[in-house]
Amino acid sequence: MIKVMASGVFDILHLGHVHYLRESKSFGDYLVVVIASDYTAQKHGKELVFNENERSALVSELKMVDEVMVGHSDDNIFKTVAELKPDIITLGYDQKFDDSYIETECKKLGLNTKVRRTSPYDGTINSSSKIRQKILESI
Repeated sequence: MIKVMASGVFDILHLGHVHYLRESKSFGDYLVVVIASDYTAQKHGKELVFNENERSALVSELKMVDEVMVGHSDDNIFKTVAELKPDIITLGYDQKFDDSYIETECKKLGLNTKVRRTSPYDGTINSSSKIRQKILESI
């Protein structure tokens, strides 16, 4: 069984998220989605609409998702990776992580985890910030 790990904030779900998670699932057999904790999301400047439990509940309802967990609040993503032991970590095309750094750190944990980037979603509204902007413009 190939375990895939995808991660993100997933505050306002949209088709870009669905595309990311569907493509992530296509890379393996079992998809675990790690939701950024409220602490982590806010530390990185996110103004949340939904809390971590609500975001987890929403994502868990998506049919391609096999498991959901909230990430640790200490910003150490490798703590979660060590627990899950994924074969593949997927990153969205716009996630600002260094693929080779992640693979190197996984090797230090004794894991042979590969990083794969998903393709961009080609819809017009593909981010939570664009949804917020569109709502504000319509008021």
